[in-house]
Amino acid sequence: MSILGQSALVTGGTGAIGGAICEELLKSGVKHLAALDLSAAEPKVVTEWRQKFPSASVKYFQVDVSSHEQLEKCYAEFVKEIKSLDIVVNCAGTFDEKIYRKVVEVNLCGVIGSTLIALEHMRKDKGNGKGGMILNISSVAGITPVSVMPTYCATKHGVSAFTRALAHEREYLGIKFFVLCPAGTQSQIFPDQSPAEVGKASVQIMQNGKSGSVWMVENGKTIEVTLPEIQF
Repeated sequence: MSILGQSALVTGGTGAIGGAICEELLKSGVKHLAALDLSAAEPKVVTEWRQKFPSASVKYFQVDVSSHEQLEKCYAEFVKEIKSLDIVVNCAGTFDEKIYRKVVEVNLCGVIGSTLIALEHMRKDKGNGKGGMILNISSVAGITPVSVMPTYCATKHGVSAFTRALAHEREYLGIKFFVLCPAGTQSQIFPDQSPAEVGKASVQIMQNGKSGSVWMVENGKTIEVTLPEIQF
């Protein structure tokens, strides 16, 4: 699926990885972009995108993804301004084992809620949309558990399982689903590979991957992850 001229919504869209994904989408020709994040004031990077990509419409929404009501309101406002919602990337995340409920609410419930709302705007079988792509950001900690971050790992495993299960035998939706599991990336959590490498991988996966596939990007190298097949 070509990204040129499409409309995209990205949660966590002004963070390290989310921002890199937004920029890569804009480079690839997205016409309408909604970047969601927690800041009450519009982040400076949004203004920079408007200047750098003047042919694109870039909107910023303050949204806490753990609030289903805020997500619904944001989606409703964005779809009023576009012909169709084509791409959704769920990237919002947090990491603090001391506030485990918030980690679950943001990292897992936020992804589930945003995905289910997106379905209602994108699915072809009920005439509400024309299909599209949903990319959910997990982590290498969503493939191999890390003992020092059990709650974070649980949420990221959940993102992978939820996305794969939802993709299974639902071609009638007209939506392709993907999971991306970045290795340590320069952010508030990790200091390793650059967010730009994850951004590039995200677009490549959406353009070339098969629905339900899980991918890892490490040191700029993108690899499809083989997991047990879904039986039913």
